[in-house]
Amino acid sequence: MKKLALLLVVLFAVGFAFAQEPEYLVTDYDGKPGGTLYLSTTQGPKTLNDSWAQETSSTDIIDIFLDALLDADLSGNPSGGGLAKDWWYSEDQKTVFFQIRDGLKWSDGEPFTIDDVVFTFKDIYFVEGMTANGPTGYVDSNDVLPEIEVVDDTTISFTWSTPSYWGFRAVAWTNILPEHKLGPAVENGTYQQAWTVDEIGEVVGMGPFIPVEYTEGTRVLLERNPHFYAVDKNGVKLPYLDRVIFQIVPDLNTELLKFEAGELDIYAPTAENFPRIAGQAEEKGWVVGTGGPVTGSSFVTINLGHQDPVKRSWFTNVHFRRALVYLLDRESIIETLYNGLGTPLYGPVPPSSGFYNPEIEEAFPYKYSIIRARLELRQGGFDWDNAGNLIDADGNRVEFNLSTNAGNNVREAIGNILVESASKVGMKINFRPMQFNTLVTQLTQPNYDAIVIGLTGGSDPGSGWNVWRLDGGLHFFNYSPELRPDTIDPETYKVYDWEKRIHEIYVESLGAFGEDRYDLFAEFQMLCAEYQPMIYTIAQNYLYAHPENVHLANPNPNPFAGQLWRMYGIWKD
Repeated sequence: MKKLALLLVVLFAVGFAFAQEPEYLVTDYDGKPGGTLYLSTTQGPKTLNDSWAQETSSTDIIDIFLDALLDADLSGNPSGGGLAKDWWYSEDQKTVFFQIRDGLKWSDGEPFTIDDVVFTFKDIYFVEGMTANGPTGYVDSNDVLPEIEVVDDTTISFTWSTPSYWGFRAVAWTNILPEHKLGPAVENGTYQQAWTVDEIGEVVGMGPFIPVEYTEGTRVLLERNPHFYAVDKNGVKLPYLDRVIFQIVPDLNTELLKFEAGELDIYAPTAENFPRIAGQAEEKGWVVGTGGPVTGSSFVTINLGHQDPVKRSWFTNVHFRRALVYLLDRESIIETLYNGLGTPLYGPVPPSSGFYNPEIEEAFPYKYSIIRARLELRQGGFDWDNAGNLIDADGNRVEFNLSTNAGNNVREAIGNILVESASKVGMKINFRPMQFNTLVTQLTQPNYDAIVIGLTGGSDPGSGWNVWRLDGGLHFFNYSPELRPDTIDPETYKVYDWEKRIHEIYVESLGAFGEDRYDLFAEFQMLCAEYQPMIYTIAQNYLYAHPENVHLANPNPNPFAGQLWRMYGIWKD
């Protein structure tokens, strides 16, 4: 009998050893489990494949169900809180080590291991042709990808030929992918077609919520990941919420009405709507606030590589682009559309960034001026016919199309304002809003004249490498024939000196730290202000609103850590 008792104890001990708790992330939250968070979007996802998503309608969903080695702190910089429980540099700063949390599981219950990290980089993100943006974002200033070494079962290292500031951040913030799910697609060459929205049932992740249902034009439903790796200070498993529902709305006006009706829990008011929301806050029990200028950018992009030689001659004329800058009355737009809650943008780095170079405003004072716009056009070789129509040196009337995403009231208003201003100098612009995903397709093919759109940003301008490097997957204003062989003619393709220098700056910035890094991006902003590859508009202040019964993980949202920061810590009364 004693022998039997001893055997049972041993078996229990062995069972306990196999059932030991994973290495959870322990947070300081103190919320209540349960409930549904209602969000909104004007467009459903185009894909659930993180490597090929290039539109926020897709990445907003993907970034919830996938997770990276490191998280971002309240200032938008790498911090703990991700799949890695620890990270450190070698003495020469060429190697960075990540130690992943042991015992974690994917949402389908399969073990998360160091092999998934190796697979993500070695088989996908470090391989040319496997992602929309290519592996450029991970290289060092010598254009060399890091060497990957598995140190032990939970530790992996990345070693560059020279210290790589951005390479580290890129690795740290890349969403880790499941080898057991996506490995077969990589092996048989169908990875680009994997995880379409029709395959939503196949998706697994390490994030707090997993998408389980997508009804086109209606909603996206995400449910709580039962294997998420974080707990609160009381040992309660996170996330607190049971589900998240993105309601797809046709436009921003509908979104406003739904929030006012209590059908949305998180709302990002436009500057136009903010006074209306703030005026109801006390009565409705809403928390409402403002922050500094958003980190993203809003602009008009012009297709410098246009297939039409006549339009290409206009768009590549720097005086034509400068004229468009003068035609945009930013101050009036801020007062009328933004209720004063915005800042004029004359370059790609917003004033909220520590890298902002205020000297661009002194060197290139692009204030609204019809007279200066006409002078720039005259300098560019343009003239006017007897009817006052703007014509080029060959007598062609200047007429082109401008698009934006339908339902975005502010962008539509900016487009209409630009059309009216352009008419004052005899320029005809045909403004045609369209569905967002269609717009992005035209942008990335490229197959457009001009588009009013925006890009997300970050605390460091280096995040824009895929837009500004010549080999960047979103270099949409002047794609190379190598990137777009089906639409760009090598015979007409031209790279400009300023464009080359911006590419060089981004290469040099990979290994630049401190003041050297600031100086590089200060020069970058000067080049953008002088040559205007994109016509920047306005940076709206960060604005937020939510009911009092919704408790955010960050109670003081800002441009770097908004209302959905660390969604796993959000809870509802």
